[in-house]
Amino acid sequence: MVAAKRAPAVLARARRWGLFGVLASWYALSVCQQADRPLPIAKRIDPTAMAIPNWRFFAPTPARHDFNVLYRDKLADGTLTSWREQVIVKERTLWQMVWHPVRRMEKALFDVASELLKVSEDVGAPERVQLTVSYLALLNFVTNEVTHHPDAVQVQFLIAQSTGHEESIEPRMLFLSDFHAVGHRRVAAPVESEELCPTA
Repeated sequence: MVAAKRAPAVLARARRWGLFGVLASWYALSVCQQADRPLPIAKRIDPTAMAIPNWRFFAPTPARHDFNVLYRDKLADGTLTSWREQVIVKERTLWQMVWHPVRRMEKALFDVASELLKVSEDVGAPERVQLTVSYLALLNFVTNEVTHHPDAVQVQFLIAQSTGHEESIEPRMLFLSDFHAVGHRRVAAPVESEELCPTA
C-alpha cells in the first residue's frame, strides 16, 4: 500500500527532473550557439535555428550595413533599364511590435545576400556560383517577385552594400549576376525611376 502511494510521487518527481533536464540542455545549446563557431550538434538538431536560437545579429559584432538587392531589365531591342530596388523595408509602426510578417522577407533577403557573398568567395568559379541555393533564391526573387518592364526579356541583379541612414557614404557594388531569361513575370507600364547606380 505504501509503495502504491509513493509511486505517483516518484513519477511526478521523475517528470519534473526530466523537464529540468530538457530545459537545461536547451539553455546550454542556446548559449553555445552564440559562440563564433556554433556547435555542429545544434545545427543537426535544429537546422533552421527556430528552437535553438542564434541571436548574434546584434552582438558581439552588430550588423552595420544593409544589403540592397537591385535589378534591371534587358529589353527585346537590347536596351537596359535603370537599376531599381524592390523596396521591402517600410516605415515602422507601433503595431509592428506585435505583428510584422514583412520582416521575415527583409531578414530572408539579408541572409540570402550574405550567404551568396560568402559562397562567391569560397567557390570562385562564376558558373558554379550560379548553381548555389543563395544565387537561385535571389534569381527567383528578381524574376517572379518584382515588377518588370513590359518588353523585358532578361533580368540581372546586383547586391550593393549601404550604410542605411548614413548618406555621406556611397553604396558599394559587391556582386553582379549574369543576365537571365525572365519568362512568366509581372509587368507594368514603364515608370520613371531614379537610377541607383551607373549602367554598366
